Amino acid sequence: MSGTPVGKVGQPDGGARAGRITVSRRWLLTLSALVLAPWIVVAIVMSRNATAPEGAGAPVAAAPTVVGRVGPWGQLVTTPVAISPPIEYVSRQWGEVQPSVWYFPAMTGDELETRLVSFGLPREDAARLRAGARSSERARGLLVTPDPELVRTLSPDVRARIYSALGRAAVMADTDVPVNFDQMGAYRYAGTSVDEWLGTTMVSAETRQLVAPYVYPHNGFLFFADIERVRSRITDPDELQRLAKRLLRQSTLLVRLQVSDRSSIDELVEYWGRGGRRTDLRPLLESVERGTTAGDVPYRLIDISHLLPPIARQHLYRYPRPTVADMQRSNLANCLWTALNFFNEAPDDRYLEPQYAMERLKTDYFLVQDGFQLGDVVAFSDARGVLFHAAVYLADDLLFSKNGTSPLAPWTILPFDHFKGHYAEYADDWRVTYHRRKDM
Repeated sequence: MSGTPVGKVGQPDGGARAGRITVSRRWLLTLSALVLAPWIVVAIVMSRNATAPEGAGAPVAAAPTVVGRVGPWGQLVTTPVAISPPIEYVSRQWGEVQPSVWYFPAMTGDELETRLVSFGLPREDAARLRAGARSSERARGLLVTPDPELVRTLSPDVRARIYSALGRAAVMADTDVPVNFDQMGAYRYAGTSVDEWLGTTMVSAETRQLVAPYVYPHNGFLFFADIERVRSRITDPDELQRLAKRLLRQSTLLVRLQVSDRSSIDELVEYWGRGGRRTDLRPLLESVERGTTAGDVPYRLIDISHLLPPIARQHLYRYPRPTVADMQRSNLANCLWTALNFFNEAPDDRYLEPQYAMERLKTDYFLVQDGFQLGDVVAFSDARGVLFHAAVYLADDLLFSKNGTSPLAPWTILPFDHFKGHYAEYADDWRVTYHRRKDM
């Protein structure tokens, strides 16, 4: 894998397609073959309230801070920001433009037309797509090559319905062939406008106008899945590179622990010092408690990155630095590697292998339903119990994770509710389980 790719972030893996590094389904497909035992299917679906993050830069505050609820972790203060990969990581080469093909599994022409109309597509457009649909014995479904002008003029809500359905059908029926790649691996950003996502200085107004018709909202996120429609019309390689950097922005949170005169240092040490680190953290927390206040503010703040175990502390807000040795690996650091290595002094790269990681999650952890603690692994699975993401619980419904294997996927802290938008392909039927290490 190249260290300077153009790619898509957001799915749990990375791979090559059309001459560029993007997010393939290879890792996801491997996990899909490892349907978890019934214990994961009995998961309860959790819902949490949190503030959606946004921002710009690397990382720079973009919104007022929010004070969280009080718990055994103390009280946290969060500031939304957004980060994007270093420009050196983003290639100017985007590969050849590929035609857009929509795959609809296991349906007749009549069913296809009816479904498209149910998404809000005008009857005449649905009929035209149905007329051009083709089937194959291998596909066990219908393949549609939509007219470029029809794609450009789709309304945002219709595009969201169609593309959400396509994203959920990411593998051709009864095969391991990935399809609907652009919808499944769509660029996504927690925001409300194209200018907010792309900014108004890095990319030109003309480029923003090209992208804007294809952006659609879903579950609090903006999505962009039609890069093939846009990049052929941008002739400047530097502009393509700048566009990629902006499309790859990822929301995260700066998180600080508020230590006041009423705080219990013993409780804070007990919570944040899990994993044999209580003795190490006590001097730091005591020094914060004894520090001077600013003006009339009766509390002090410490960034929680100083309270996290070594691997999380070293990776938070950063991007991987792939090496030549990494190019020989079948997988790079992903969500499971991140979650299962959380308390380790040094990373165990056996967790890069899905079969091994899943076995360890099943045997070395037990399920918890409440009273979540620092380091609990949060497993997201679909209705069949197939894992599609894993994260680490920090405190106050904040999770630490890496959303993808790609070198363009950073390690971030996000509120629980953020994940339902980020993994919108699974939002209708996902299940969540919490797992705690048996030796903790």
